[in-house]
Amino acid sequence: MARKRKTRRRTTSPPLWRRALGSPWCGRMVRTGGVTLAVLLPLVAAGLAVNRLEGHVRARVLIDHPEAQAVFVDLPPSLDDLALGAMQDTVAEHLRRPWTDDRLCRDIADALAGVAWVEKVRYVRRKPDARIIISCRYRIPVAMVQSDTRFLLVDAAAVRLPGRYPYDPTWHLIQGAAAPAPPPGQTWPGKDLRAGLDVLAAIQGESFVDQISAVLVDNFAGRADPLASHISLATDRSGGRIRWGSAPGYEVEENRVEQKLALLRENYRQTGRVDANNLVIDIAVHPDRYVIPG
Repeated sequence: MARKRKTRRRTTSPPLWRRALGSPWCGRMVRTGGVTLAVLLPLVAAGLAVNRLEGHVRARVLIDHPEAQAVFVDLPPSLDDLALGAMQDTVAEHLRRPWTDDRLCRDIADALAGVAWVEKVRYVRRKPDARIIISCRYRIPVAMVQSDTRFLLVDAAAVRLPGRYPYDPTWHLIQGAAAPAPPPGQTWPGKDLRAGLDVLAAIQGESFVDQISAVLVDNFAGRADPLASHISLATDRSGGRIRWGSAPGYEVEENRVEQKLALLRENYRQTGRVDANNLVIDIAVHPDRYVIPG
């Protein structure tokens, strides 16, 4: 009787992907992924909820405060009539945008930086009640300059300010500047205008300042007549002149600024008039007295 052959049972190894799933490394990955999902899903849900809430809040505040309002917190009262309209016109287009726009403040600041009345934009801030708070350092006019038939304003640094104006005696006038007027926001070229501004700065705050109507610089540095006073002051009486002499800092063998001011103060103290009740006086020659030209 023939023997039965014993057959060997074949063992087949599981596929590679199944072995990988059963490996400790894979188990760790699955556990880590589960933890990550458990953490991320609430965060994603919270983020979506916050976005919906922000959208609701924005819609609500736009209903409560539909229009932005610009508030110029540092604008001096003296610029209300001169500059406020220009400032408002500059920001008007931006204020028609939703005031919750995150770029609104930056765009307003950029626009105002190009306005000649503005020396520097300090900040533009948005308030919850739709107010746009604007803080700037402004250029303040100190004199009116006659250029051809026009009257223009300049600040203490000789920067021309916007606008053309009729003559206004409430401003001190500078006459005789040789260079033509620059565009608004640019410095007026020429030393003559700066000399006139220096003289005005010297007499500001003096008790007699209202009796001075203009600074005449047409003979600056003796360009018209080397023997005549380089700078003169016009008084508030017709044809009244005070011969100042050279521009501040250019004096040669003549009174300095403080000596000239001392003479004018003494005139005003004794007579109530800066010119001591004379039509024309010269304060450049003697430190202790004025001279009436012959």
